Amino acid sequence: MSKSGRLPCKAVIHAVGPIWSSGHRNEKNLLYETVFNILEEADSRAFSSVALPAISTGIYRFPLQLATTVILEAIRDFMKQPLPEQKLREVHIIDQSTNVVSEFCKTAATVFDDANIIHVSDSDAASSKVAGGLFSQTSRPGVSYIGLV
Repeated sequence: MSKSGRLPCKAVIHAVGPIWSSGHRNEKNLLYETVFNILEEADSRAFSSVALPAISTGIYRFPLQLATTVILEAIRDFMKQPLPEQKLREVHIIDQSTNVVSEFCKTAATVFDDANIIHVSDSDAASSKVAGGLFSQTSRPGVSYIGLV
């Protein structure tokens, strides 16, 4: 964990996801654990929200469709824990590629049955079409979001 510098957040939780190696080296479980651990750390620090990129899908070559499922299942499982003192209430998936965010949106429709899913593109944020101002403080040009509230 480090200070956020000039980023519009309280802190940065550093995490490294698995490198894809044909799926035979426990990569799915490692990605799941990475995401779950990030959420636990954010909650233990009493953060009410966290933003996650598409971990391991870039130079680590984790297949995007599989990664979206694994990441969203980890988020779902964490958020469904019956912890009355849980502080973490919002998870934002962010990426500069609208294709990546769109893939998360498609997958979220199958993984979640009771979450409020908000997809915001940079043009929506720029024109203040953001639902309830949820992303108004974190919107940046060129970045798309999916918020799970």
